Amino acid sequence: MGYASVYFTNKYPEAKIISVEPEHSNFKMLQYNTLFYDNIKCINSALWNRETYIKVLPDAPGHTAGFTTVETSENDPEALKTTTISKLLKESNFDEIDLLKMDIEGAEKEVFSENNLNGGGVYEWLPKVKVLTIELHDRMKRGCSRALFNAISKYDYFFSMRGENLIFIRENILN
Repeated sequence: MGYASVYFTNKYPEAKIISVEPEHSNFKMLQYNTLFYDNIKCINSALWNRETYIKVLPDAPGHTAGFTTVETSENDPEALKTTTISKLLKESNFDEIDLLKMDIEGAEKEVFSENNLNGGGVYEWLPKVKVLTIELHDRMKRGCSRALFNAISKYDYFFSMRGENLIFIRENILN
């Protein structure tokens, strides 16, 4: 809903921030909360390993506090087009990402899955990330942790934890 985006833009006023939110009511709150910040770009989409379509579902029947995303067809009335980190990098003209914060409710499994030629897979963009902070959701979708650790293990990152967040810092920036 933009709380982290507002925090980081106040702490680092020169930062350029892209905030991606798939759930409709959360996206409206994101837009509202970031209305007066020109350096925050809000995108109503979901991160995935390729461009496709997803729909947003409650993480449990009757539960409205948490959401998950599942792939669907373009013809689904609830379909929302996905985006990739490679596409966001290209469209923003960023060479690197200083901080990538992910709380994507189980889509970690798809985002960190092996290369997909059409979407610019994880091995294309992950080395461009200086700091990754992520919350994993294996309880919602099994395999999230495995996908992340398989991908990140190919690079030199320092690892730590803070609360429910895993933090990976590219080792060459620690020197």
